[in-house]
Amino acid sequence: MRLPCSAPAVLSLSLLLLGCAPCKKVHASHDAFLRDTAPLTQPLNLNSIPDLRGTHLSLSIPYEVLDAVVARELKKVPTAKVPLPQVSGVSLGTLTLAVDSVRARPAPKGQLGFRVIVGLRQGKKTVLQVNVDARVQPHLDPQAGELVVALSGKDVVALEPSLDANGRKQLGEWIWSQLPPAARMVVDKGAVSKIAGDVAAQLMRQAAETLRRELLDDLGELVRYELDLPEALPLSAISLQAGERHLDLDLQTLLKVAVPLPAPPATGDHPRQAGLHPNLIQVRIAGDTMAALANHAIREGRIPERWTLAGEPDPEGPIHAGVGWADGARDALELHLFALEGDCAHVILRGEPHLKLANNALELGTEQAKVDKVVGSAKVRAGLFFSRTARRGLALVETTAASTEVEIAGGAMAVEVAEAMVVGDEVILGLRLAQARGR
Repeated sequence: MRLPCSAPAVLSLSLLLLGCAPCKKVHASHDAFLRDTAPLTQPLNLNSIPDLRGTHLSLSIPYEVLDAVVARELKKVPTAKVPLPQVSGVSLGTLTLAVDSVRARPAPKGQLGFRVIVGLRQGKKTVLQVNVDARVQPHLDPQAGELVVALSGKDVVALEPSLDANGRKQLGEWIWSQLPPAARMVVDKGAVSKIAGDVAAQLMRQAAETLRRELLDDLGELVRYELDLPEALPLSAISLQAGERHLDLDLQTLLKVAVPLPAPPATGDHPRQAGLHPNLIQVRIAGDTMAALANHAIREGRIPERWTLAGEPDPEGPIHAGVGWADGARDALELHLFALEGDCAHVILRGEPHLKLANNALELGTEQAKVDKVVGSAKVRAGLFFSRTARRGLALVETTAASTEVEIAGGAMAVEVAEAMVVGDEVILGLRLAQARGR
């Protein structure tokens, strides 16, 4: 049976159906955005970087930074005694072994090298310096966000002493000076120089053995670097490369990053940003990683998810926010704004990304975002409303750097952001170490 239907009724029903269609589309778009930006529940690969997803962010730590902090702690390292052999029946007694310096050096991938310069002294006079090159195996724990490098007996994979020709000559002159006049009359100085070569070889072995036994094994750790990354950074893998001048760390997260950082060189140092102070720790973050970190912070409540049409954070605001990154575009920073009730719309604002520093907190935002795309009902009206947010700009505040601490040689150091810039599709930070507050 056919029901009668008036024209106004048909028109009302049509408007109702048309009004619901945009909301369904916007809700579906919002659900897809949340699904696409949700972090993985487990890493693709715990033991290798890069894999199919590549490096999300990297750290480049100058050796000078590590060496300078360790140098201040060396005076606390105890000394040890090294007996000397007899020369022509004359006892040379013992020398005092002390660690003069420890410097980080290159090593095969996954390891870190150290050159320990050991001084053998008679009183305050340095008789001989022995170079002991060590390689250690760092402890990497992505889930805990920890990197521990310790120059300790259990972590050393190689310990190789060396001595240059000048050191042998210096030792020979010292041995000659220790012989009484009667012994010098019967011993040729050239023969002493030859003996000094044998004594030097013996002292090299003794220095390395004493270093391992009395300082690395008994003391526990001669040097220790401990980097605790923020809990807000959901890491899945850490890769370490000790280059010529920098300790480079490639980090991978559980976040979905479509465009990671360019692949690093197989050997040597990672590239440094031109103009960045050479003694700063460099952090490189892929733009897509920044967007993923912002969405992760929104998901965890560290950045407001809901906003008013005027661009103010409000837990009851009608606008749900998300972040994207348009790789290769000048206006790369995308702000996804979803109105899920009433005049439903999905508005995408685009703007050139800018970084600002405020109280050691990073503020990533855009000074003048523009409406790039509007999906949903009342497009023009929604676009006008959202343009108020565009004129204001929407700031995303991250305090990751402020919550990072580095422990070196038993002392906690806070990380401070000294420089911040956006270069192409990367965020570049320059960090410096400072004494942690309250210590």
